[in-house]
Amino acid sequence: MLSALLVYPWIYDFAAYDLWLKPLGLLYIASILKNLGIEVSFIDCLDRYYESLSHSFGKSVSRNKYGCGKYYYEEVEKPQLLKKFPRRYKRYGIPVQVFTEKINELSTPDIILVSSGMTYWYPGVFEAIKILKVKFPKVPIILGGTYATLCYQHALEGSGADYVFKGGDMGRLIKIVEENTGANFSQEKLPLDFSSWPYPAYDLYRMNEYVALRSSLGCPFRCTYCAVNLLNRKFEQRTPELVVREIEYFHNNLGVKNFVFYDDSLLFDEQKHFRRIVELIFDLRLDCFFHTPNGLQARFITNDGARLMNRLGFINPRLSLETLNEKRQATSGNKVTTGEVERAVRYLEEAGYSPGQVGIYVMMGVPDQPFEEVYETMQFVHGLGAKILLAEYSPIPGTKEWEKSLLGDNIDPLLHNNSLFPLHDIEEWKEFQKLKDEARRLNRRLVDHTSSNRRERAF
Repeated sequence: MLSALLVYPWIYDFAAYDLWLKPLGLLYIASILKNLGIEVSFIDCLDRYYESLSHSFGKSVSRNKYGCGKYYYEEVEKPQLLKKFPRRYKRYGIPVQVFTEKINELSTPDIILVSSGMTYWYPGVFEAIKILKVKFPKVPIILGGTYATLCYQHALEGSGADYVFKGGDMGRLIKIVEENTGANFSQEKLPLDFSSWPYPAYDLYRMNEYVALRSSLGCPFRCTYCAVNLLNRKFEQRTPELVVREIEYFHNNLGVKNFVFYDDSLLFDEQKHFRRIVELIFDLRLDCFFHTPNGLQARFITNDGARLMNRLGFINPRLSLETLNEKRQATSGNKVTTGEVERAVRYLEEAGYSPGQVGIYVMMGVPDQPFEEVYETMQFVHGLGAKILLAEYSPIPGTKEWEKSLLGDNIDPLLHNNSLFPLHDIEEWKEFQKLKDEARRLNRRLVDHTSSNRRERAF
């Protein structure tokens, strides 16, 4: 029987937090491989519930009521390229010692698949592959994921992987596995499209406080700062019935109560897709919560849809605005207008969401974006009674904003980190800090005002 080891590496960064972060693509691959008769071992270096963390290191699990929490971390030496930046650099996830002990317990697999997240997290990818190569020198390693796709040449030259997989074509990945193992899988068992993928393999985890899922791949919009269409070339939606069946399965079989939609266009074709999903979930009377960290497109929020969301348990819905500047809205993707955001917030408030429960993303640091534009957008969001969610721009290779930035294809991916850009110029850094401080002040003011109103009503 063929065996495969799947690994999701550590995060190397100045800061990291588990805001419903799961290697969903790798979990789909795990299920597909199991369906093909391959024995799968799995190590998620970011698993906050990893048994050795509490047993050997005495670390209690950090969590909130919706499953998010802080990672275990160790401060590490900064790469030479980052030495000049005055912030502490850390490795987030299980200790390297725990990872090494785990792979020493495993039998030699026939194939190893390593996934990757943000482009500037690649030091964790390199470290994992280096350790795996020492332990299993003759086993082919396939590297895939976000970094491998967006920085293909960099990964090919520096990762140490035997094969770098670019893109999200699952059928092509299976062919690579066949070529590297000598397997010949039955064509009938191969997943032909997104709708035929099995449920992601959350059973490989010791503990699941939340499940991330997708009702769609890709996005029908082409925002100039976004990598979604580089990672998934076409937009595909699963049927509402399939989506709800998956939610019901994980709720009934794994006891999961928190479900996180990773969709980038969850509300597209709202009547036929999202509306039908929430109606079917509502009929099942599941005691669950739902989360939308990628942001909802305000354009597609309806009065009835907002009411269903609130009744069903969609917690703190997040909307994507990015900027108040109408020209930038139109030229960066034309996915939303200011009026559509105002209308969406009104619908959500009428549905029962209190001020501060709705969050709105505001982008800062986009090339050629004046600070005044960010400040005005923040004031607008606060005036709507919504929480300001500042999103720092990160340059992504292959996007139109990347082309405008003139950074060049040979720049080290470490410098894609959105935390670094204001640190290049002390005056710019001070302005960024002022914006962040102002966002915190306005959000606190909103919370205090809401609490005061509640006390007055109670009195």
